[in-house]
Formats: sequence, C-alpha cells, structure tokens
Amino acid sequence: MISIITILFIAFSSNSIIINSTNTSQADNNNNNNNNNNFTMSCNISIIACLNDIPHPEKKEDHKIQTDLILEQVSSTRLKEYIDTLSSFHTRHTKSHHIEKAANWLKSEFENICKGIVFFHNYTQSDQNQTFHLKNIICSKQGLASSSQSNYNNNNNTIVIGAHYDSRSKNINNTDARAPGADDNASGVSALLELSRILSHLNLKYNLQFVLFSGEEQGQWGSKNYSRYLNNSNLNSTIDLYINLDMVGYSSPNESNKVILEYDVGNKYLQNDEYSKTIALFIKQTASSYTNLEAILSKLGNSDFIPFEALGHAVIGIHDGGSENNPHYHKSSDTPDTLNIKYLTSITKMVLATILELDKLSHY
Repeated sequence: MISIITILFIAFSSNSIIINSTNTSQADNNNNNNNNNNFTMSCNISIIACLNDIPHPEKKEDHKIQTDLILEQVSSTRLKEYIDTLSSFHTRHTKSHHIEKAANWLKSEFENICKGIVFFHNYTQSDQNQTFHLKNIICSKQGLASSSQSNYNNNNNTIVIGAHYDSRSKNINNTDARAPGADDNASGVSALLELSRILSHLNLKYNLQFVLFSGEEQGQWGSKNYSRYLNNSNLNSTIDLYINLDMVGYSSPNESNKVILEYDVGNKYLQNDEYSKTIALFIKQTASSYTNLEAILSKLGNSDFIPFEALGHAVIGIHDGGSENNPHYHKSSDTPDTLNIKYLTSITKMVLATILELDKLSHY
C-alpha cells in the first residue's frame, strides 16, 4: 500500500496541490478537463479543499457531515475525568512506585475503551546505579488493508499516536514530591485515550497504534525502548507517521485558540523534513476546517518523537506552548483546575479529524 506521506508529498511536488501559507486565493473552478485517474488539479486555497476535489464516491459535503458527526463523539467530560484520575496519583515519576499503579490503571482503561490488542511493552532501564523495570502501554488496532493480508506484521502502513504518562517536579531527583502533571502530561494522555476510544471502533484503512510512554522526563526512555523494539521486530518499516501529544491542555487567556505544530527540521534524517512539513500543513488546514484553532508551525523540540525521527519516520509534535507558556510547568500547581478543557477538546478533535482525512485520502 502506498504511504500516505508519499501521496501527500507527490501532490505537493507535482504542483497538484499548491499551498500559500500566508495568502489563500479562490480555487480555479475550470473543471472541463478533469481526469478521474490522477491528480490533475491546481488550487491555491488549501490542502483539504484540493484533496476533497479528488474523485471520490462520496460528495465532499457528505464527507464533511460524516466527519463532523464523528468529531461530536469527543467527550469533554471524559477528557476531564481522565485528567482528574491521572492527577490524583501523588506523582507519576518514573522512578517512583506510583508509576506502576498508573500503568496498571491505563492498561485497564485501554482494555475498557480501545477495540484492539492491548498489551504492556516491558523494558529495563539502568540509571544512577539503579535498575528500573518499566512499562509502555499500547493499544494496536489493525486496519482494513492489513486485515485482508495473511501476515499483519509485514504489511501496510501504521500511524502511531503517542503520549508520555510520567510526571515530575522541578527537582527531577525528588521522586516522591507531589507532581500531579495535569498539563504535563495527563492532558496528552487523556486526548490519546479519547482518540483510541473513537478511532478503534471505526473501520479505517490504516493500522493505528496508541502508545503511552513512561520515562519521557528522564530522556525519552520509553519511546527509545519502544522504537528499538519495533525496529528489532521488523515492524519499523510499517510506520508511516508518528504524532506526539505532549502538553495540550493549557491555554493562556490572550491566546486561547493557538496550538503549536512541530515539524522536523535538520535532525538526524534530513529527508524527513519536507514530508514532516507537508503533514504539518495538512494538519493546519484540517484545524481550520474543523475547529476554531489557530495552528502555528514550529521546529521540533525535545519529546518522544525524537527516537522515531532517528529511525527515519515522519513525525509531528502537538503542544500548547509547553514550558514557555504554562507557568505551572513541573510544579505541584500543575493541577486540573488550571486547564482549559474546551481547548483540549478542540485539539483532540483536530487530531481526530486529521486521521479521518488521511484515511479518506488513502482510498484514492
């Protein structure tokens, strides 16, 4: 199956889709020479507008209505409940005994809401003369394209959505300090749980993996070990895109609708850069089409996307401004009452709409 990244990038490179990131103009409506078998359109309005004009059995309006109906399934109540529960742990510090309890709760929650294979990825990490036995938690949903193949492990493409579930205080060596980590990163975990609840029950073409990492605060321990596991299991080549959710619940009063989309620039795999920016632009237009969010493009920072980028994958990071925006970052005051659940709901809808739009594109 052709990579969704490849489809998008070919569309850009062949001038099938032309993006003007600062000025949008009306699309050319001359359809006299349409060819239903290839991308032979040119427009200056948006990725979504152009892609929706590609021949497809469903009318654009019908697809928009269907997507809006799915987006309405996102529950602000559930998002808040997830955050309240995660923040109720005294800490989710990776080196504390609380991390095991949080992992068990998350696995149980996945088993209740995610229609897929739920499992622990266990790994061992040594640090400061200590050995830690830790867990990532995964729900893996097989797509329609893979279900038609005899060997799931060697076929077709996978979109991975990840978030870290550990927390920390300002002093990272204080393993027992109160660290509710509501924004960092119960917010990302709650969005991922809600995405898994909805997406895993849909019949989509692509494989989906929803992955919760421990050890991000110590230097991406969980994601490094999991990406290594995928590589050693010959699953690495199936990954098409990695989307990271890290701090997506705090909005400052004067910028309540801004969300940061991080794309790859100048990291280990330079060939990722154009693909990553293509996806970032795609998400930006999706946000505009389906939410009130203003997506701001930025270069990759430092989170769980780094190990995936290092293995050659296109990666995207989504956050609310992070440590520069949230005054409660790594403090005991990072509590649920400081978050904007409406804002978190919009970001969850943006990611959900992105997956649905990518799936739509995969059918062409």
